Amino acid sequence: MGIITRGDLVRALETQNNDGLTVLEAGCGNLIVTYPDEVLHDAVTKMVRNDIGRLPVVTRNMPHQLVGYLGRAAVMSARLRRVEEEHEREPGWLQGLA
Repeated sequence: MGIITRGDLVRALETQNNDGLTVLEAGCGNLIVTYPDEVLHDAVTKMVRNDIGRLPVVTRNMPHQLVGYLGRAAVMSARLRRVEEEHEREPGWLQGLA
């Protein structure tokens, strides 16, 4: 399994002899993945450290079969819901942070 990122495409298109470049050659070599049972913080850390917008989700026993993907937007939406839940439980708790 592999993924071609926007950065991979830019690099591939900037090479001089890219006419015969295959998809495999244009893609990244070391695929970074996450697992359904991985702690969300660890998956987000992978995304931040590697400047990745989406992580493929695979199972540990079948790492070449894509289950889904985890994207920045989904992470941010989940975090926002949690902040809103905290605010509902303790109104005004955000005021002390400003």
